[in-house]
Amino acid sequence: MDEAGRAWIVQATGTSNVRAVRSLNFGVSSDLTLVEADGRALVLRRWDRPDLLDQDPDVVSNEMRALKAGRAVLGGVVPEPIAGDRSGRRAGCPAVLMTRVPGASVVRDLDVGRLAAPAAALHTATVPRDLPTSQHWFDPGGLAIPAWTSAPAAWAALLDIVRGPEPAASAVFLHRDYHPGNVLWSHGAISGIVDWASASLGPPGIDVAHTRTNLALVDGVDAAAAYLAAYTARVPSYRHAAWWDAADLVGFDDDFSGVLAFNTLGARLDVATLRDRADAFAVTLARGS
Repeated sequence: MDEAGRAWIVQATGTSNVRAVRSLNFGVSSDLTLVEADGRALVLRRWDRPDLLDQDPDVVSNEMRALKAGRAVLGGVVPEPIAGDRSGRRAGCPAVLMTRVPGASVVRDLDVGRLAAPAAALHTATVPRDLPTSQHWFDPGGLAIPAWTSAPAAWAALLDIVRGPEPAASAVFLHRDYHPGNVLWSHGAISGIVDWASASLGPPGIDVAHTRTNLALVDGVDAAAAYLAAYTARVPSYRHAAWWDAADLVGFDDDFSGVLAFNTLGARLDVATLRDRADAFAVTLARGS
């Protein structure tokens, strides 16, 4: 944390007793620092990469709105927003200051029944009016069968699915990046849900598929199936479509760098394993199971 960031926190909290405790980084989209302000544990999130800000210049305002909306639905498992600097003129770069929620990420063999509960609550809550429309994370013009795959026929089937019509569905409140790395646990219960910068409005299948893909890559296709069953048990009216899974899976890069970041949380993954699991998930989806 540089002097500009510290000065901004001093102004936002009204205390001069501010210090950086440690980095909380494991991803690539922003810089996270655990901060103590007069004994209160806070998290400073700063976006210091201009290329990412060019893609989403309103990311600070969006996360501030999403945190408030998320807390209204899920309560204290969502960090409380303290201050935001959209332009970065005060904090040194665009930044959000929020409370720290307790717990630790569990990225392997987690309780998918409990994991599904917050997503179901979010998707069935009153839809906020001030969040953006969700965007898909794949390039329609760049769809191709991965060069590394051992199951090209399955991937070809997935590409055919994605090139087909997107299923119609009502828009709900999406976290949009709901995966094990963004969920914190304490004593077997969910104690925190973080990273709301991509929160948006869209079909629930977007969130369900993203969680399923991450589970399939980290723990295998059975975990993805178990999650869908747990979610559907909480939202019986939900009808999942393979289109959502296919659209999510084809959006991952070839080296699965985002999932490899889970290694900082004890995932013990490598590219070869992730490609094998991606192939297994692709085969499962192509079979319609």
